[in-house]
Amino acid sequence: MDERLNKSKLRLLNPITKGILCIIYILMISFFCKNWLVAFNLNLFLILICFYAKEETIELLVSLKKIWFLLLIVGLFQGFVGSSFNIFSCLNAIFKVMGIFLTASLYTRISTQNELLYFWEICFRPLKLFGFSSNELALTMVIAIRFLPVFMNEIERIRIAQIARGAKMKKNMIASAINFMPLLIPVLTQAIMRSEELADAMEVRGYVPNRPRGRYKTYKLNKYDYYSFFIMGIILSLIIYKYIHN
Repeated sequence: MDERLNKSKLRLLNPITKGILCIIYILMISFFCKNWLVAFNLNLFLILICFYAKEETIELLVSLKKIWFLLLIVGLFQGFVGSSFNIFSCLNAIFKVMGIFLTASLYTRISTQNELLYFWEICFRPLKLFGFSSNELALTMVIAIRFLPVFMNEIERIRIAQIARGAKMKKNMIASAINFMPLLIPVLTQAIMRSEELADAMEVRGYVPNRPRGRYKTYKLNKYDYYSFFIMGIILSLIIYKYIHN
């Protein structure tokens, strides 16, 4: 087993704890950060937690380059107010998107596929009252999360292949965004092919979504879960207090 998996304290958390903390943190960044400094501090706190838990912090930060264009568009859109440009609104929007992306990326890094499936099955379980299958919804959610990095790598592979064949990828940001659009066609084609292969593989293995399932591993709360909820409670209280008194 990878030595890093044994060292990371975040990976020892209960799957329910991981999911709840991820959702709470994203909600805090999305709705309670009216000041760019608060959003920046939440991002900084998340990075420090990764460093303390011995996660690959540098690799997590490098992954931000995948959404540089989104950060640029959001920052410009939120920064322009009338005929003027507000740099603080721009920074606040950028740090919010960064925080959401880093939180979601960290959540998928510290959670196995079984843990993701376990958490989302519990979340979607109340929908059984309306005739929806919690297993199918959870499986769809996990597949979408797991396939996103595959699609990003596929885009990068196709981009490098086009450059090797002589395609001109301009350094200008707007021109690069325009050149990025044709890459989506082969990526969507690959996505359809992968989905068909996955469906065939699941059917061959006799997968039935609504059939009762057993658990190879039982998940229990431990001391790290209680510490995490305590720290998150303090942070949430401070954020709400500052939000109310602003």
